[in-house]
Amino acid sequence: MSAVQPVTPEQPIAKKSWAEAAKAYLDSRVIIMLFLGFSAGIPILLIFSSLSLWLREAGIDRGVVTMFSWAALGYSFKFIWAPLIDALPVPFLTKWLGRRRSWMVVSQLLIVLAIFLMATVNPISEDVLVYMAGAAVLLGFSSATQDIVIDAYRIELAPPSMQSILSSIYVSGYRIGMIVAGAGALYLADYFGSTESFYSYEAWRNTYYIMAGVMTLGILTTFASYEPTAEILQNNKQKNNLKIFLIYSALLLIPALLFSAIYLVNILINKVFDSSIALIPLIAMPSIKFYFLALVVCAPLLLLYFMINQPKIINKAPLVAETREDYVRLVLLFVFAVVAFIAAYVLIGQGLPEFDGVFVRFISETLHLLTSLAVALAAGYALVKVGLVKKEIAMATWIEPILDFFRRYGKKALLLLALIGLYRISDIVAGVISNVFYQDMGFSKTDIANAVKLVGVIMAIAGGFLGGLLAQRFRIMHAMMIGAILACATNLLFVVLTYNPGSLPIMYMAVIFDNLAAGLASAVFIAFLSALTSIRFTAVQYAIFSSLMTLIPKVMGGYSGSIVDSMGYPFFFIFTFAIGIPILALIYFVDKHIVIGDNDDIYDNNVNNGDSEGGSGIGDKLAKANPNLTDTKEPPRASE
Repeated sequence: MSAVQPVTPEQPIAKKSWAEAAKAYLDSRVIIMLFLGFSAGIPILLIFSSLSLWLREAGIDRGVVTMFSWAALGYSFKFIWAPLIDALPVPFLTKWLGRRRSWMVVSQLLIVLAIFLMATVNPISEDVLVYMAGAAVLLGFSSATQDIVIDAYRIELAPPSMQSILSSIYVSGYRIGMIVAGAGALYLADYFGSTESFYSYEAWRNTYYIMAGVMTLGILTTFASYEPTAEILQNNKQKNNLKIFLIYSALLLIPALLFSAIYLVNILINKVFDSSIALIPLIAMPSIKFYFLALVVCAPLLLLYFMINQPKIINKAPLVAETREDYVRLVLLFVFAVVAFIAAYVLIGQGLPEFDGVFVRFISETLHLLTSLAVALAAGYALVKVGLVKKEIAMATWIEPILDFFRRYGKKALLLLALIGLYRISDIVAGVISNVFYQDMGFSKTDIANAVKLVGVIMAIAGGFLGGLLAQRFRIMHAMMIGAILACATNLLFVVLTYNPGSLPIMYMAVIFDNLAAGLASAVFIAFLSALTSIRFTAVQYAIFSSLMTLIPKVMGGYSGSIVDSMGYPFFFIFTFAIGIPILALIYFVDKHIVIGDNDDIYDNNVNNGDSEGGSGIGDKLAKANPNLTDTKEPPRASE
């Protein structure tokens, strides 16, 4: 394949007016991404903060609690199986729903199963923690898989001009899901009778059962949406499904947003003025609860209707594995590589000595993971050499997306990878232990739910919208610099809180500014990653970028409890501030030496000139198959 040439716009792109930008949010694709973002936001806190409080109430040591965050390492290694999602069909489902939606349904059903399995385990006995850990790993794996598919679906759903809108609304939905899985889980656990002084397994079990039920909204959205790279043969059915879904969304969202806004204002007024004003009369609460309960009851019925009323489609996007034998062989290759990784991890772990220092243990565990990954890659390579999978299929599945990235950026790609891997390190490492920190500062679960899981997440949503505006109004790297400065600087507010334990005003101040910064940085970073992603390798390349983004921070975050035990909270938060400072230099060098987004050719030159050397043509056919990707005069991925 010849090198991809830079794409230069023929003329400057006129900026949209505020009215035009606001009108774009009424697009049906925006509502679809809002609910898919919500579905993606549910699982993450059920592994992190909500699970942390459950385990702490059950009497599990802080060091063990924070190690459960490693169950989410699937997010950091999802690039390994992301190529399979591009390469393999799901039996029956792919013909029925299409390539992306079929995998979405599978991942969502696995999420429901994992949450259900976690609910069946009472962690009060350390003997059963291994079962809880297994269910948590399944949840991390299935939710990471859902993220892979949703990210690819988002990029394929609309042209580049719509991507910033879809990204910001996706982040908003994600944060709303976090409110439900964070604040909602804490409220429910309190409501069902579990407190720090009186642990109730039944309360947490019922809470997780409800969270599994909430995932129905994500499955409902998947069946109501459409496949972007497929030809719909029964448009009336699809339009009818979308119309009903949008009506249901309006009935759910508009009252929920009004109620949430009034409730938030009520909390802030009562906290600031130390009052007990009720802006929503207590007499109205039963009616409000009944209204939302009725909508929840309708969800399974709507899901059944959408399943029955699915239009017939013709899948246009070709798959790498075109025969049953090919995709069986690819699955076997992946399974053997995973077995090799697990075996290497266990065997190497048995031979590693015990280290006392937290930093030395972190380095040791990082090398442990990387060595095990190298063994898995070597096993996969050996299996390809002996003929388990055809070399050209293995190349098209795993190697070609990586080669494409390095062809476009050359040696400077290493600088980009360093920035991707370290950009979010300050807030992710600090966030792993955040709920335990608030609890140690003397705040109740209700205080944490009100401040962190409600006000904080709403501020993160506001930060997401602000980040979207920054990404549109300024150059992307300038917006990245602002996000990085705010993300690390706001960690210093928690140092102030350590010297004022139990102070709600200081807690709210820290939470508001920290979440505003985190939301802004997240939205800007998603725009940055989307700009780096080639439209011909959406699932694989975006999965690689987002996996790398969380790998080092999550490994380090697993030791946050040990760092606090050794050095205390003030040192820990100063440390999270300090590790964010070198990121500013990385952003400066990337901005100085690399042009982001102008070198993604949505068509392979091979298609036009007949040069087939080194290319599979699969990604090129995908670009041709989806008019959403090409029906625009704007340069692909032009985000500067």
